[in-house]
Amino acid sequence: MEIKALPLGYIRVNCYLIKTEKAAIVIDPGYKNEKIDEFLLENKDKERLILLTHAHFDHIGALPALRDKTGVKIAIGEDENELLADGSLNLSDRFHAHIPPFSADVFLKDSEELVIGDIKIKTIFTPGHTKGSVCYLIENVLFSGDTLFYESVGRTDFPTSDFSKLASSVKKLYTLPDETVVFSGHGESTTISHEKKYNPFVNSENL
Repeated sequence: MEIKALPLGYIRVNCYLIKTEKAAIVIDPGYKNEKIDEFLLENKDKERLILLTHAHFDHIGALPALRDKTGVKIAIGEDENELLADGSLNLSDRFHAHIPPFSADVFLKDSEELVIGDIKIKTIFTPGHTKGSVCYLIENVLFSGDTLFYESVGRTDFPTSDFSKLASSVKKLYTLPDETVVFSGHGESTTISHEKKYNPFVNSENL
């Protein structure tokens, strides 16, 4: 499995391009970028999917134009879809980044597993940063969106945010194997082991 991180926009959101022999997946295409279009079009012979960890504007900005151009479906947590159609909830109005209302195509439940080509994806429901945030586990790699960062966690001062739920979600992620690699929505990668020891917001001392 090949994973490429593509930092996008002035907020530097991490978009991830993942491919194998039989699959091509994009996670959180937050801003329009030719490399994303090219990736999906160059891999059109494979099974493809766009995954969203949550619906804030900096994670969804390339949509739905990307879907229209490539024909690739969009998947999101089942409790998060309404944010795609509400500029106040997805913050696009607040940050002057208007995104036309749209809906995803696939709605994922907690612990649901789906197979795209030869990639098995497990959905982990992690509310807190938004009410319907999810993370995706592929092999030993966790794509955590804005739930868990390197020695930090997502903000909880936005609509539908809740710190107590976020803390519970992070504790849930801490049950994954220590060696699990974490690719976050912003910033550098980390591991579950490192965060349990050094994350000042939720660590092993306050589990």
